[in-house]
Amino acid sequence: MREDVDARVAEVIMGLVRLSRLLPPDDMDSLLGAVAVEVETGMELVEERRHTRRTDANVVSFPGPRSP
Repeated sequence: MREDVDARVAEVIMGLVRLSRLLPPDDMDSLLGAVAVEVETGMELVEERRHTRRTDANVVSFPGPRSP
C-alpha cells in the first residue's frame, strides 16, 4: 500500500517537472500554489476524520447491560 502511494506521488512530481518546462514561471508558480492549497485542504480533512467518531464502532455504552 505504501509503495502505491509513493509511486503515485512520484508520478505527480514527474508530471509537474515536465509541465514546468512548458509553462512560463508565473503560471507554474500559480499552479504550484493551487496544488499546495489542495494538499493542505486534504490534510485538514484527514486530520478532521481522525477526530470524529466512527459510526460502525463497537463500543458498549456505560454502564452497559445490567445482570439480574
